[in-house]
Amino acid sequence: LDACRSVGNLIGATLDRGGFVGAICAAPMVLGRRGYLKGRRAVCFPGFEKYLEGATIVHEDVVRDGQIVTSRSMGTALPFALELVACLFGRERSLEIGSAVSADPSAGI
Repeated sequence: LDACRSVGNLIGATLDRGGFVGAICAAPMVLGRRGYLKGRRAVCFPGFEKYLEGATIVHEDVVRDGQIVTSRSMGTALPFALELVACLFGRERSLEIGSAVSADPSAGI
């Protein structure tokens, strides 16, 4: 993904239109290397922090900073997904879905 120019174009177009971009595990490096994390809080898989250029690295499972949502790893996939639902459909819907899948509805939110 990092080497693909069209991925960078899609990220830029999505953010320009006011959309949300999510990246989990090592994928936040794609955002960092393109400058999209400058001045933002972010998280990634341990060991990839050096690629989050300009980001403030935090120690949370899921981080939403404006239009960008980042998450640490496969183990945080459910809270990551619930945060993306909150971005698109609102916090209440995210809590409903979290409860329906027997997740801690406040996890990662």
